[in-house]
Amino acid sequence: MSRLRTAAALVALLLAGDARAAPDRWGGPLVAAPLVSRGKRVESSPGGGKVVVDGVYRTGASWAGGRPTPAKPSWVAIDVGARFTRILVSWASSGNHDYTDRKYGAPVDYRIETSADSTDGSDGKWRTAVTVAGNPVRSRAHAVDFAGQRWVRMTVTGLSPDVFEWGLYLDEIDVHDLSRGGNDVWVFLGDSITSQVFDRAPSHQPSFPETIARLHPGFYPAVIGAGFGSLHHADAVRRIDEVLALNPDAKVIALAFGSNDWDPVAFRADLLEVIRKVRAAGRIPVVARIPFRADSPVDYPARLNAVADEVTVSLGLLPGPDLHGWFKANRARLTDGLHPDAEGSREMIRRWAEAVAPLYP
Repeated sequence: MSRLRTAAALVALLLAGDARAAPDRWGGPLVAAPLVSRGKRVESSPGGGKVVVDGVYRTGASWAGGRPTPAKPSWVAIDVGARFTRILVSWASSGNHDYTDRKYGAPVDYRIETSADSTDGSDGKWRTAVTVAGNPVRSRAHAVDFAGQRWVRMTVTGLSPDVFEWGLYLDEIDVHDLSRGGNDVWVFLGDSITSQVFDRAPSHQPSFPETIARLHPGFYPAVIGAGFGSLHHADAVRRIDEVLALNPDAKVIALAFGSNDWDPVAFRADLLEVIRKVRAAGRIPVVARIPFRADSPVDYPARLNAVADEVTVSLGLLPGPDLHGWFKANRARLTDGLHPDAEGSREMIRRWAEAVAPLYP
């Protein structure tokens, strides 16, 4: 039996790394994009940058980069090694709540650089792979050609005009290996529930990436939480083009809105439009069933979920998680009748991970 298990594991790993696997009915299987930066050597200016690879999000243990300028930038460099030909550099400034919040330390002007010969993150020759001016969001990911390189560095030169007094704050920089065609990259588009649940705070662990890694060895998805407080279905239509443009490497767009809505007809029209845009961009849409609300005398989510179910079936989508039934049966897990507590958040994450299992080999 041990030989059989070993053989099965090897097959799974080969499939995970093979970008040529035949597509399935849902748009998968996804190709692994392993996390390769955790615990690696880090140098920074100002110091303290080693916390960006410690796997701890949304806490006070973030890298404080001061108030960088073009003349005096702040930078953090990671020695990921020379084994990779293409990587994804994903950063998070999780002190910010909504996707478009930048006040609490998100970088606005920055560049991603690589080096083959640096010895300390500062010396050596560096080439610029990505330049960003006017970044509008709290978290992003950039694919970078990395053949022959060893170090990757994020250099920040500007912050939002209304940034809080302590300046730049990054809680984590994740580097994923895309050398074998990895596309296990996700965006969760939703409302304030999405902002909260997918922030990867210690109380929300195991997070979605951690849960997927446990269920599917060899995988560790990159995740961008694109949550907007009070998001309505019409807002999702207005937001989706920007979300897709800011995340060109995201293969799966998880749609988790509707908690602030009530009109099934309008919801259906806008949900269809969002899905159309996602598919037109070559991405995989997954629609969740809206969580139950305990603070309303009318179960509007149930009405909208009938629409979500019909749309999912008619378009042949992979069914998303049922977040309605569990919270209806576990109302105590809703802190204000709407937002889940820590246990409810972890349950939501688990249900998402289990629902999307067919996307993995």
